[in-house]
Amino acid sequence: MLVTFYGVRGSIAAPGPKTIKYGGNTSCVHVRLNTGNNVIFDAGTGIRELGIRMVQNDEPLLLLLSHGHWDHIQGYPFFGPIYQPSREIRVCQGVDTNEVALKAILEQMDGSNFPVHSEDLPSKITTVQEVDDYLNAQSFHTVRKHLNHPGGGNAYRIEEDGVSIAYITDNELDPPNAPQTTYAEWVDFCQGVDLLIHDAQYIEKDMPAKHGWGHSLISQVRQLAVDAQVKNLAMYHHDPERTDSELDEIAIESANFFKSKNSVIGSYIAAEGLVFDLTARKDFRVTTIDLYENQ
Repeated sequence: MLVTFYGVRGSIAAPGPKTIKYGGNTSCVHVRLNTGNNVIFDAGTGIRELGIRMVQNDEPLLLLLSHGHWDHIQGYPFFGPIYQPSREIRVCQGVDTNEVALKAILEQMDGSNFPVHSEDLPSKITTVQEVDDYLNAQSFHTVRKHLNHPGGGNAYRIEEDGVSIAYITDNELDPPNAPQTTYAEWVDFCQGVDLLIHDAQYIEKDMPAKHGWGHSLISQVRQLAVDAQVKNLAMYHHDPERTDSELDEIAIESANFFKSKNSVIGSYIAAEGLVFDLTARKDFRVTTIDLYENQ
């Protein structure tokens, strides 16, 4: 299992000199499974660069949307594979209003907001309605959990060949109202995963003004990683105002936190080009690639 980050920013893309190191594109993570299956989490602006790389083949793609908010779908019209006649793409979004949410990703291509109409795309795009039935039929195992986020959404846990990852973005671990998923349920959902990717948009000084906006404190996410005994944590969905230097400070704070807990959890700030090679536990590797090399 090879996990590559293409977009790590939350709410809105944030390009500029203060976000060069970690990246300014919105949510998109690519997972290459051992079977050769390609799973893509979310279609934020980061999916454009992924598409440039993926047009070199015609393998089927599975796009798992966490939810339909703009920063998670706005890169889709710029995703190269949707313009390939031979390409098969299946799109899933597992909230109760699945049909409406799936329409959102296509309806932005209406000839007004975007010059190409979705119905004119040459690729074979299928929006999956019976999400559980479809995922249960795959060679890898997928579990979903409801997000604590305005409008709803889903987190995903994928397991293959004894390796597991959890993708949980736009999730508030301590919401002001009754949660869709309790903290104890999140601990169970994330238990022992090799890689936890979790929304970590806010810090304490953002509160209480942003309490209830559907995102977690970085400190809460670190504690979840400890309580769930995960192997590695990638803090994700950075606030658009969070600069590289501030994220560097958070990286140091996080390393000190895990050290104080006598924890051996690998702690990472998600960055464009960050790669986790989880194909074998004994050969676990973390590297980075230059997404924009030779462009």
